[in-house]
Amino acid sequence: MKRLPRKVKELIEKSRESAILAVDIYNKPATKFRSFTFIILMNISWTSLLHATFERQGIKYFYKKSNSNRYIYIDGQKKAWDLSECINEYFKDQNSPTRENLRFFIGLRNQIEHRFLPALDLDIFGECQALLLNYEKLLTQEFGEDYSLAESLAIPLQLLTVDSKWRNKVLKEIQSREYEAVKEYIDTFRYSLDESVWDSSEYNFKIFLVPKLGNRQRSADIAVEFIPYDKDNPEEMEKYKKVVAFIKEKQVPVVNPGKLKPGDVSQRMEQTLGITFHPSSHHVRCWKYYKVRPSSNSKSPEKTKIKYCQYDVAHGDYVYTEEWVEFLIAELSVLKKRKEVLE
Repeated sequence: MKRLPRKVKELIEKSRESAILAVDIYNKPATKFRSFTFIILMNISWTSLLHATFERQGIKYFYKKSNSNRYIYIDGQKKAWDLSECINEYFKDQNSPTRENLRFFIGLRNQIEHRFLPALDLDIFGECQALLLNYEKLLTQEFGEDYSLAESLAIPLQLLTVDSKWRNKVLKEIQSREYEAVKEYIDTFRYSLDESVWDSSEYNFKIFLVPKLGNRQRSADIAVEFIPYDKDNPEEMEKYKKVVAFIKEKQVPVVNPGKLKPGDVSQRMEQTLGITFHPSSHHVRCWKYYKVRPSSNSKSPEKTKIKYCQYDVAHGDYVYTEEWVEFLIAELSVLKKRKEVLE
């Protein structure tokens, strides 16, 4: 093992311990808040790893006062860069999938800091796996294989089928307002990515988990093998598609299938509520009141509440969702609210 300065070794040790604890907590079956705890600990792990890298390179990774070369101190210690500042320094102008994966989790950490959302685990597994694998790759790239976590971590056992009671519980959590706010962040971030980033396993790790049969009953072959999706090897991937239902898809929110035009929404409102509802007046008042999309002259037309409204780039207009219709029906069924919104 290459000899390193004491400060560098301390930072690496802190980083590795945080990563191991993050995985340990994530894999505990009784842990309900696993995603957020994993994200917090991996944030610490990544920050310490990049601090160790800067320390070895002689880069001063501390904040300075505005218009001054003097450092900021907290409790007698220099204030070190947070993860956002660290990735700006490490990646410079490179918009790599690894950097985007880190940016995703920095924003997600801020979103869920005061929320209890165990149902979130189902949505971000791929990104969590990529976060860990990217960490291992950079750790060994910067400091060598001797610091690898590979021998410290085991493949987790997961129940891939779930009973109806658990599924119903998760669905109730997913329907909460707090979940909606976080899910909107997740979807908006994903939709903003280039296809090359989304397709990369360094942003979102997609795998086949295939039952493997040994050649002999007591075969010494490894029992579980992870096969990452490789878009550059379509023939090999096609073999696995025959034995597993593998879906590789990114749904872009600027397409029309299943979406409604303002006239469609208005017709549904009239049929359900028995009221006059014009697309050019009443519907406009609704989307303005609930702020589901920007104004027509906005420089950022894509910034919508994507659960209810999505921008169609090809036609330069907006389409609406079934959720928007259901939401309006529920809201405008109350006479007081209807007058407040429409009059």
